[in-house]
Amino acid sequence: MHISLDSALGRQRRLNSVGESVLQIAPNAAAAYSLRSLTGGDPKVVRVRRSSNNAEQDFTSSEVSSGSLTSFVNAQVVAPLDIQALSATGRDGDFLIAKAAYSLRSLGTRQATLAATGDTVARADGKFVVQVRRSSDDALKSFTADEVTDGTLLNFVKTEAVTYTSDFSTDTDGWSAGNGSAAVSGGALELTPNTVSTTHHVTESGLVGAGEKVRVSFDVKIPSGQSLVNGFRFVEVSGTTIKQVNNQAQGDFVSYSEEFTSTSAGILRFFASKDGNITFAGDDSEKILIKNIVITNIDENGFVKTWYDQSVTTQAGDTATGNHAVQATAAEQPKIVNAGSLLADGIEFDGSDDTLTAASVSGFGATISMFEASVRDGGGAAVVSMGSSASTANTNFGIVEGSSVTQASVRNTTSRTVNASVSGSTRLGFSVTTGKTSTKVGTLGGTLVETTDDYGNDFTSGELDTIFLGKLRAGSGSTFNGHIREAIIYDTDQTDNRTAIEANIGEAYSIDLPSGVDPGFDQVDGFVETWYDQSGNSNDAVQATAGSQPKIVNAGTFLSELLFEGSQVFDSITLSDSAQPNSIFTVSNTNVASQTRGIYGTNNNQAGYYRSSNKHAIYSSGTGQAALEGAAYVADRDYLRFDLFNGASSVVGVDGNTTSGTTGDDELDRLDIGDSTLSGVNPLNGGIKELILYTSDQSSNRVALETNINSHYSIF
Repeated sequence: MHISLDSALGRQRRLNSVGESVLQIAPNAAAAYSLRSLTGGDPKVVRVRRSSNNAEQDFTSSEVSSGSLTSFVNAQVVAPLDIQALSATGRDGDFLIAKAAYSLRSLGTRQATLAATGDTVARADGKFVVQVRRSSDDALKSFTADEVTDGTLLNFVKTEAVTYTSDFSTDTDGWSAGNGSAAVSGGALELTPNTVSTTHHVTESGLVGAGEKVRVSFDVKIPSGQSLVNGFRFVEVSGTTIKQVNNQAQGDFVSYSEEFTSTSAGILRFFASKDGNITFAGDDSEKILIKNIVITNIDENGFVKTWYDQSVTTQAGDTATGNHAVQATAAEQPKIVNAGSLLADGIEFDGSDDTLTAASVSGFGATISMFEASVRDGGGAAVVSMGSSASTANTNFGIVEGSSVTQASVRNTTSRTVNASVSGSTRLGFSVTTGKTSTKVGTLGGTLVETTDDYGNDFTSGELDTIFLGKLRAGSGSTFNGHIREAIIYDTDQTDNRTAIEANIGEAYSIDLPSGVDPGFDQVDGFVETWYDQSGNSNDAVQATAGSQPKIVNAGTFLSELLFEGSQVFDSITLSDSAQPNSIFTVSNTNVASQTRGIYGTNNNQAGYYRSSNKHAIYSSGTGQAALEGAAYVADRDYLRFDLFNGASSVVGVDGNTTSGTTGDDELDRLDIGDSTLSGVNPLNGGIKELILYTSDQSSNRVALETNINSHYSIF
C-alpha cells in the first residue's frame, strides 16, 4: 500500500516556502554560524586573518561567495612604510618606523617628502626615490617612483649634450698640426701637407672622455685643381679610423656625421690623404679645409649619486629621516640606466668600487633588523650593512650574498649561512640581531637560522653609525657584484612583522615565497578569527590565538568551510538559556575515520562527537548515560546532522535518518566548536560548514530546515 511522505512525516514541515531562509523557517535560534546567509539578507559572517601580514577584515555572505574574501587573503597591498603593528583587533597599532628605506618604488603613502638638493635644474619638493647623474654632461636630477617607471628618468638620461663646437671663425681653437701646417682660412681649419714623406694631420686633445658614446659632425672641402690631396681620414683616440674618404669631389664642402664609443680619453685627428694613404710626399700648395666640428655626447648611461631614504621619524609621517645613501665620486656610482635602457633588476653595483653610504646615522644599538631584495651577478659580497665610520673598525652587521650562500655577518665574521644564493635570481633576505651573541638570518621567507656564537660585547649606542649599500664596512674591499632592488633597516626587532614586510616585497618583485604567505603567487592562508552569530544573540565564535584559528583559505584556495586540523577550536561561547531540550543542526566532515573527533562540545559534557566505533553519536555525561549512537560514518564526506538533546527522547539524525534513545539531561551551558570537550582531548580533524543551535525541540521544523540546508550543500 502506498503511503504518502506527507502522511509519514505527520505534521512536520517538509519544504520551506520559496525564498525562505533558515532563520525564517525557525527564527528563534540561540546561535547560528555559516558562510552563507541564514537570515535572507547579507549579514556579516566571518572575520578573517591573512597569514602574510596578519591583517584582519570582516566579510559578509555575498563577499564570501563573490571571491572578495579570497582576494583579500591573497593580497598584501600594504607597503612597508604603511604597515602597522598588531593589536588585539588586527594591524591597527602604531606604524612600524624604519631608520632607512631605499627602493626605486614608493614604499608607502608615508614616504618622505624631500628637497631636490644638488639638482642642476631646480624643482619643487617631492617624494623622490633617487638622484641620477647622466653621463652625457654630468647633469643631476631627482626622480619620484612614478618618474622612474613612466619614462621621465630615461628621457633625462637620453638627452643629448653638445660638448664641443668650433666654427674656426677666429683661430684654430686649439687644433694643431702634427705634420704640415694648420691655420684658419675663411672660417675653416686649413691643413697643408709638407713635402716630407710622412703623415700630415691636425690634432686636438681632451674632446672625448673614456668610454663615451659620441656623435662627431664636420664639413670637409678638397679645393679644386689639386692632384695629390684628394681625401681624408678621421681617427679616434686609439688610432681607429672612424671615417675614411678617398677621392672626394673637389670644390665644395661635404658634411659628415659619425657615431662611436671612445676607447679612452685623448686626442682626435684629421689626416690629409692621397687615395686613402696618409703617408705620402706632400705638396705645400695643396690642402684640405675642415669646419663646423660639433661633438655631441649620446652616451645614454645613468648613475646614482643619491639613493633617497624614504622613511619618516614620526607617527604623523611628516618628518623625513634623511639617511640618504650617497656617492659623490662619479667613477664609484652604481648604474641605473645602461645604453638607454632602465636596468630591470634595480641599481647595478659593479663589484669593484661602486658603493653608496649614509653616514652619521644615529640611534643604533644592539638590535638591528634588515630586509633586502637583490640579484647577485657574480662573486658575491655585502648587499647592505651597518658599520662604523672608522675605516679601521671591524665592527659591522649586515647581509652578504656570497658566491653560494646568503649570510649574516657580524664583526666581519660570517656568523651563519642559509640556503644557496642563486646568481641571476632575485633574493629576499632578512636578518636580525639583538646583540652579537644572537643573530638570525633567512631568505625567501623561509625558516630563520640562528646562531649563538659569541662575537664579543653587544653593539653599543653610536657604535654603528653608517649604512653601507654594496659593501660590508668602511675601508672594506668586500663589494657587491649585482643589483640591489630594495633595502629597509630598522633599529628594532621586526621578527614578528617579518611576513608582513616580506609579503609585500615578494609580491612587488615576483619572489616565490613559501606557500601560505605568498601573495605574489596567490598562495596565502586565511584563518577565521571570528565566526559571527547570525541569530541576533551576539554569540559570536571568537578565537584570538592565531595558532588555534581554523583555516578558511589554504595556499590561496577558498575551502568553502572552516577547516579544523586538530588544534583549532572556538571556545567560551556561553549560552544564556541552556536547559534541555536543545537542537543542533551541523554540516561537517572528518578527515579521520577511526578516532573520536568532536564537532562541538560543552563545558561539563561531551556532545556531538564522532566515536571510535565509527558511528555518529551524542553524549551527556552528567547522569552517567552511555552515548547515543547513530549511523556509521566514513571520512572525507559531508554529513548533515540533527542532534536533539532531550533526555530519554534524544535523537541522532544523519542525512535525514534518525536514531532515538536516552542521554543525560545536563544543560548545554557553553559551546566549543571544533572539539567535544573543554579539555581538548577530542579535537576535530575536518571541516564545519554550518552550525545552528536552538534551545528548543526543533523536530517539527527538522524536515524544512534540512531541506533548506541540503538544497544548498547537496549532501544527500
